[in-house]
Amino acid sequence: GFVMPDVVSLRTLCIKVPGLMLSVAAGMALGKEGPLVHVAVCWAQLLSGLFPQFQNEGKRRELFSAAAAAGVSTAFGAPLGGVLFSLEEVSSHFPSRTLLRAFTAAVTAAVVLTLLHTTDTQGITLFSVEYRTTCHPYEYIGFALLGVVGGLVGAAFNIANVRWSEFRAHPGFRRRVHGIAEVALIAFATLVSSWPFAFTQPLSADAIHAMFKDCSRPALNNTELREHLGLCTAKGNYAKPTGSL
Repeated sequence: GFVMPDVVSLRTLCIKVPGLMLSVAAGMALGKEGPLVHVAVCWAQLLSGLFPQFQNEGKRRELFSAAAAAGVSTAFGAPLGGVLFSLEEVSSHFPSRTLLRAFTAAVTAAVVLTLLHTTDTQGITLFSVEYRTTCHPYEYIGFALLGVVGGLVGAAFNIANVRWSEFRAHPGFRRRVHGIAEVALIAFATLVSSWPFAFTQPLSADAIHAMFKDCSRPALNNTELREHLGLCTAKGNYAKPTGSL
């Protein structure tokens, strides 16, 4: 294997955490899931120095596996998914003691996430929908088409992401474009592409919560947002375009 201490160093942690907070708060199209896993592993590296039993590189990697499971559990609210991610992607050797540590770390992260109420859904998942009415059979056709479109768009995005990563790795790109200029360009592109549309102006989590809330049940945090998006009226009724759906 390779030993790259700078990847999970204290300096990396001090840069990663503020950068993640600012990018998510700015509403940029940057996911927090991957960085949270990285942050969790950085904390594991930092805290491993306090315990003599983790000075060994092999023992430290087992600790990294548990930290990665906790990071995925924090990002998605899925403790078992965090354990599976650690098993499949992080660890080349996964003994039973590492499985126990990863499971304990993932469950602890999920419990703390629930107690902090960071998701605004009274649970550990970011999105929660109350089904007060049953779906009509013909609606499943739309769900299936939506899944097909999402799969095609996701595949196209992955291909474009790989091509762009290869282009960025070229030495000529790094010589001509500074890292700060690249971030500023991404922020400007996000602003130009999202601000003209009402549904992309707020944060994505707030917009999705507003779209799936019942107009007859006032919400404490997104009532004005639902009116701004044209989903509900001030009297708690559905707006005309929404009511026709």
